[in-house]
Amino acid sequence: MAPKAKEQGLRELTVKLEYEREPKDRIDLETFKSIISAAYIYVLGQTVPSYTIGSFDEKTRKGTIVMNAEHLNILWAALSIYGNHFGQKIAFHYFSIKEE
Repeated sequence: MAPKAKEQGLRELTVKLEYEREPKDRIDLETFKSIISAAYIYVLGQTVPSYTIGSFDEKTRKGTIVMNAEHLNILWAALSIYGNHFGQKIAFHYFSIKEE
């Protein structure tokens, strides 16, 4: 069964990364990419759908992840489940979804 028209195309998911305790190191784009990758691999293993990192604002800690619309739910679910990164409790908060 083919996906509905609104389930096709690219989506830009914007999330805010939060820590239980302020990290000692700076959180930059590379760190954000690393955390996203670790979350997806930890939760989904080798079945991670393709995605790219769009941007990351160090001050607000908001970042965008670009993916195919049909993978949006599974990729968001993986971020929701992942709550610990190198011993630090973290959370991803949904901010917005935009069509690309």
